[in-house]
Amino acid sequence: MFGRSRRDEPFEALHWDEITQFTVGRTLRNTFRTSKRGEGAHAVRFVRTRGGDEYMVPGVYIVPVEPAGPLAKGGFRLFEDEAGRQLLCTVLPDGSDRYRVTDTAGRELGSVRRTPVTKRLTQQGLWMEQLGHPVIVAPRAWARGGPGASLGRGAGHVLDGIVDSLLSFGSDEATGSGGSLKPVVWATVVGAGEGADGTGEAVLTFPRRSDGTRWYFVKRDGWLDKRLAFALAVLRETDTIGGDRR
Repeated sequence: MFGRSRRDEPFEALHWDEITQFTVGRTLRNTFRTSKRGEGAHAVRFVRTRGGDEYMVPGVYIVPVEPAGPLAKGGFRLFEDEAGRQLLCTVLPDGSDRYRVTDTAGRELGSVRRTPVTKRLTQQGLWMEQLGHPVIVAPRAWARGGPGASLGRGAGHVLDGIVDSLLSFGSDEATGSGGSLKPVVWATVVGAGEGADGTGEAVLTFPRRSDGTRWYFVKRDGWLDKRLAFALAVLRETDTIGGDRR
């Protein structure tokens, strides 16, 4: 249309299952200038480039179950449209360490779970279960013995309260040895049960770039249900950043 800048034209929609790189929040543009970033709906966003600028385009919209309540406490729903007519999934806490993720018909897809305090020195704070697949965890960079390791080796007598105070808030943002930024990688557990001692296939990655951008990467044709990845990222960003970014 005459007089309309191409910069302001909407981007082509992307089906949620085609999203392979995403972030969570309201920011519209990835730029150093705060005044040019802009804000939109709270959403899972994918990247598009136009005129040399990176835009974070909404792909899945985040709506709290309790409008005035925190996402992590009351749960949330993900919608394909901003008007909230096309439900994608619902994420609800069950009163324990588990968030059940269900589809539009209420069928369970899997869950996002919080790591027990006694394992937070070796495993990142959130992990996933998908029906019909091995559990998916993210070992910490300094862990020895894989994701099944616990504080039992020499640190088992550390008080839970002390560990929790060190690792609960923002725990997934710790650096690796030497202070370098290490990627967080969620991968399947090798072996069975809690005694598993290694990781297998990587399915979700958070590179932790030094420029501060918070992108998650998931395989296009992988078996991981992206709705679980979205749910984990929303909960993790709520925990790490503080508040619901909305």
